[in-house]
Amino acid sequence: MVKKIAVYGRYEAKVPVRQRYWIRRKDGVKQRYWKKTKRMKTVEMDGRYEFYGKAKDLYKAVIKAHQFMPRGFVTVSAERFLRNPRRYGLEGEWVEKEVES
Repeated sequence: MVKKIAVYGRYEAKVPVRQRYWIRRKDGVKQRYWKKTKRMKTVEMDGRYEFYGKAKDLYKAVIKAHQFMPRGFVTVSAERFLRNPRRYGLEGEWVEKEVES
């Protein structure tokens, strides 16, 4: 039997600021590009983790989810999340959080 738990709410995270710039190609056409800058800004977003797996892994994943905020709506195995949490989230802190099993 697979167990599930969800962590969701509002959080603040630091994300890189993207800058728009124009380049004129060899054929004369101006084309717009976006690049990330070193500057970071704090944004407030909503997100949700849905973990599934063994109870021991779920417990560890919920603890790790206090540090890593979800990138939108993420459904992932607790074991995979514990292996590489940066793949599924960003560093930040929760403003309001709920845990639902």
